Amino acid sequence: MKKNLVLILCLSLIFTLVGCNSDKKTNNSIQPTNEAQTLENSSKNTDDTKQTTNEKNNVDEKKGTTSNNANSTQSTKTSPDKQVAKDKNNVSQKITKVNSKVKLYNGTYFDDRRFGDNILKNYCEVVISNVTNTSFDFTVYEVNVVDGKKDKKVIFLRNTAVFTGDGTKATFYGKDYTLNFTFPNYHNAYPVVTDMKISGFKPLEGKTYVNNGIPGHEFG
Repeated sequence: MKKNLVLILCLSLIFTLVGCNSDKKTNNSIQPTNEAQTLENSSKNTDDTKQTTNEKNNVDEKKGTTSNNANSTQSTKTSPDKQVAKDKNNVSQKITKVNSKVKLYNGTYFDDRRFGDNILKNYCEVVISNVTNTSFDFTVYEVNVVDGKKDKKVIFLRNTAVFTGDGTKATFYGKDYTLNFTFPNYHNAYPVVTDMKISGFKPLEGKTYVNNGIPGHEFG
């Protein structure tokens, strides 16, 4: 009887130890699995963070590109507006200049249609300045008359024309315009220039511009 009791106790102890070892192994197996899952989640979170950061950077880059394109477009749109009233000499300084055979004076040459009973509400004036033996500067103004008041504005900013050919004509060589000046002798004042015609700039074409204030050559 005692032997059976001892045997039963031994078996119970053995089963208890075996059960503990099994639980320990199970716990050890579960723990690495949890750690692996934690590492996997951490790695995934890191990848998600990187992806989010990259997407944000891409968006920022696109915004920057869009902004630069907008600035470029704005710059492109504003340039032509300035070009209407302004042109720059292109090759005037490179051509062979000739000495003038006419006497051009500083002053204002205005549309001769203003003479007589004509009342012009819109016309142009050409202001001549810095006259030398080979060149002169010119500026073109548009004049609008409203209720007897003159509104004068520049439509072609100051540039330089040079005498060409036989010295009795002149040309402005611009990047966008080429203006040709001729000096007809309508008032028998040659070589003094009292009359001027200009081609190459539409507002001036087909008209004669006169200066009736040159000493000794006044007329009305």
